[in-house]
Amino acid sequence: MRKFIILITLAVSTYATYAQSCTKSCTPSCAEPCTKTCNERCTKTCDQQVCEKERSKTAEAALISSMRSDLQTVIEKASKSSVAFDSQLKEATIEEGTNDEESLLYISRVAASIRSEFLNKVESTKLMASLKDYTPSPYSTKQQMVANLKQEIQLLATQAENL
Repeated sequence: MRKFIILITLAVSTYATYAQSCTKSCTPSCAEPCTKTCNERCTKTCDQQVCEKERSKTAEAALISSMRSDLQTVIEKASKSSVAFDSQLKEATIEEGTNDEESLLYISRVAASIRSEFLNKVESTKLMASLKDYTPSPYSTKQQMVANLKQEIQLLATQAENL
């Protein structure tokens, strides 16, 4: 009986060591898949979860970059218009944050400044009604914040086209 318990203990400890080495050495990446030996040790579910997270992060980063670019285009169009916008707005560049949340914060601040400038400087006859009435919706998640910003940037872009 003692030999049986020792054998089981040895088997469990060997398996645990093997599983830990998989966790430490195998960090799957969608760009560079695990090596064949590592894939044999890692579970497919784990690989899929890691890849899904990486794809999601990449998609979020691309969306934030796109929003930053769209807003920068709004600034350029506003600068070229005949409306006398604030010089800080005309020269504004949107900083890239150290993380997604910080980038979204910078984008939202610039968007709010542009909206305020449009509301204060553009003639009421040229100002879009939807921009006049626009109030950002309250949000509690990052996805809601992104949706609000996308809507606001779209309104600002449309208004910039009509300057």
